[in-house]
Amino acid sequence: MEISVENPAPVEASQLDSPIVPAIEVDPSKTSKKWSREDAAQFYNIDGWGSGYFSVNDKGNLTMLPKGEGGPCIQILDIVEEILQQHIGLPCIIRFQDILRDRVKGLNETFRKVLTELRYQGSYRGVYPIKVNQLREVIEEILDAGLPYHYGLEAGSKAELQVVLAYNADPEALTICNGYKDSEYIRLALLGRQLGRKVVIVIEQMSEVALIMKVAKEVGIMPLLGVRAKLSSKGSGKWEHSAGDGAKFGLSSTEILQAVETLREANMLHCLELLHFHIGSQIPDIRTIREATMEGGRYYSNLRKTGAPLKYIDIGGGLGVDYDGSQSNSDYSINYSLEEYISNVTDTIQQICDEANEPHPHLVSESGRSITAHHSCLIMNVIGSNAPVHAVPTALSETLKTSEFATEVFEILSKITPKNALGAYHDALSKREEALNRFKLGLISLEERAFVEEVVKEIQLWILRNKKRMKRQSADLDEIASKATTQYLVNFSVFQSAPDHWAFDQLFPIVPLHRMLEAPRKNCSLVDITCDSDGVIDRFIARDQAYDTGLQLHQLNGRPYYLGMFLTGAYQDIMGDLHNLFGRVNEVHVFSDDDDPEDFYIQEIIPGDTISSVVEENQFIPAELAKMVRLAVEEKVKEGKIKPRDGVQLVDFYEKVMQGYTYLRN
Repeated sequence: MEISVENPAPVEASQLDSPIVPAIEVDPSKTSKKWSREDAAQFYNIDGWGSGYFSVNDKGNLTMLPKGEGGPCIQILDIVEEILQQHIGLPCIIRFQDILRDRVKGLNETFRKVLTELRYQGSYRGVYPIKVNQLREVIEEILDAGLPYHYGLEAGSKAELQVVLAYNADPEALTICNGYKDSEYIRLALLGRQLGRKVVIVIEQMSEVALIMKVAKEVGIMPLLGVRAKLSSKGSGKWEHSAGDGAKFGLSSTEILQAVETLREANMLHCLELLHFHIGSQIPDIRTIREATMEGGRYYSNLRKTGAPLKYIDIGGGLGVDYDGSQSNSDYSINYSLEEYISNVTDTIQQICDEANEPHPHLVSESGRSITAHHSCLIMNVIGSNAPVHAVPTALSETLKTSEFATEVFEILSKITPKNALGAYHDALSKREEALNRFKLGLISLEERAFVEEVVKEIQLWILRNKKRMKRQSADLDEIASKATTQYLVNFSVFQSAPDHWAFDQLFPIVPLHRMLEAPRKNCSLVDITCDSDGVIDRFIARDQAYDTGLQLHQLNGRPYYLGMFLTGAYQDIMGDLHNLFGRVNEVHVFSDDDDPEDFYIQEIIPGDTISSVVEENQFIPAELAKMVRLAVEEKVKEGKIKPRDGVQLVDFYEKVMQGYTYLRN
C-alpha cells in the first residue's frame, strides 16, 4: 500500500495517489473547465441537507448564509484562515450562533402561524432538552433567542436540573423534569416552585407518585405534575425502540389511572397539569407522528373526563433533521417540513378535543436535534492519503519468469477482456488464496506472493477502467470499487467528533470547503488519526441521495485541503469520548456582521483539551509524568549516553508537548 503524507511543497499528484477510476464516476463530459458551482452544489446535495444555510459561491468556496438568501454570506474558508492566523489548531468546531437563533425563532414563529391559521385556542410553550447539547454557550443563545416566546428548558437528571434551575428564570417558561428521580431531584424541582418558576415534575415510573407526595409534604410545597404515557404507537427510524409497550419510560394506561386515583385520594389531583409522551428521536415519517399524536390526544381527552385538570400536552421530541437531503422516510431524512409537522400535531389534537368537547391544551415540544444540528460544523484538514492500488502496470520480472506459478497468474491478466473480466477476477482471487497457502508451506517465495497480490489489484483497476464496456454487471463491481477507494487521512477522531457515526452508522454531510469549480474525481474513504480500525468513515451521502462506499473528493496537490462535517450540533459535542486521549477540539463562535469586510466576526474562542488535561482526567498527574521522564534522562546523562545540555532540552520538549493540543499540528 502506497502511503503519502501532505507536504507544504508542491508535489506531483502521482506521488500522492494512484490513478484509480472512481467507483461512482463523474460524468466524463464534465471537465474541470465546465464544472460549475451549480454542479458542485447538486453533486454534494447542499440544497437538500443545508436547509438554505449553505451554498457555493462564484469562487468555488462553501459559504454560510445565517439568514437565508438575501442575507449575509460568509465564506467558510475565510473563517478557517482567521482561525489559523490566530494559531488555533485544526480540527476546530465552528458554531454559527446566528443559525442557532434562527432555528429557535423558526420553530416558535411557525407554531404561532399554524395555531393562528387553525384558530387553535391554546398556545405553544416549547422547551429545549439540554441533553442534546449541554454547552453553556448553546443554552445561553437558545434562551436569549427564545425569550420573546417564553421558551423553556428540559432536564433529565439532577445535574441537568442544577443548570436549568439557574438559567431558566422566565416565570412564564416551562421547566420540564424528566428521567428517573430520587428525593434530591424532587426537592430541586420544588425549589424551582419556591422561586416562582413553572417547574413540572413528570411522573415516569409508578413508584415516583408516592415519593413525590412524600417529599412535597415534607417541604410543604405543592408541585406541578405531569405524567408520561407509554404509547403503544411505536416510533420509526433508528430510535424506534425508545417508544412502544416495551419503552424504558412511561406509565401504561392502567398505571396512569392508578396514579390519578392516588393523587385524587391525597387531594393532589389539581397538581396534574401535563400529559407527556415521546416516540423517539429523529422520526422520519410524518404518519408515525400523526398516529402517536392521535393516541396521545385520546389520553388527554379521556383523562380530562376523569377529572384530571390537564392544561398541557407535551409531544416530546422526534422532530427530525434531513441529514441526507432526500426528503424521504429513510433513517437519515424526514418526509415532512416543519410546518407540516406542526400542522399535523395541532390539527390532530384540535379535532380530538373538539369531538370530546374538551379545551385545547397548550402545546409543548422538546425539539433538540432540529434546533441545534445545523449550527455546528467540524472543520478538518486532510494530511495525507493511503492509496490501495499501485501506480504502474504489473509485469513479470526476470526472476519470476522461471516461476511456473507466477506465469500462470500473469496469463490471467494478459488475456483479460470485457467479456471474461469478472471470471478473470474470480480466477485471480483463487490464485491469491492458493498463493497464501503455498507461502505458509514455504513452497513459493515472498516475491511470488507479492506478485499474485499485485495481479489481483491490476485486474481490479482494469475492471474499474473498463466497466462501461462490460455487458455483465454484478455485485462484484461494488466490492471491487470499495477495495479501490483511496483513504484520505484526516486530522480528527471519529470517536470524539462523530460518535453517532461510529455507534449508529449515522451519516453526516461531508463537503470540501473549496475547489468546488473542479470536478471531484477521487473516490475516498476518510480515516481518522486514532489507532483504531473503527476510526473510519466509509459511508456517505451521495449525489442521488443514495449511500455508497466512497466520497468523491479532489486529488491532493500538496496544498492544504479542508473538509467540513456538517449538522453535528446535536449530541456529538456531548457524547464524544477520549479514545486514544484525543480530547475536545478547539471551537470558535461566529456571528454575521454586514459592517465587517468578511461579513463575520469571531465572538469567542474556546480552546480544546490539552494533553495535560486529558491525561489528568485519567488519573495521571502531569508533573509526576514529567518527573519520571526527567529522572530517566538524568540517568542517561550520568551514563554518558546523553549530553547534559541535550538532556535539559529533551525534558523541556516533553513538558512543552504536554501543554499542547492533542491533535496533529497543522
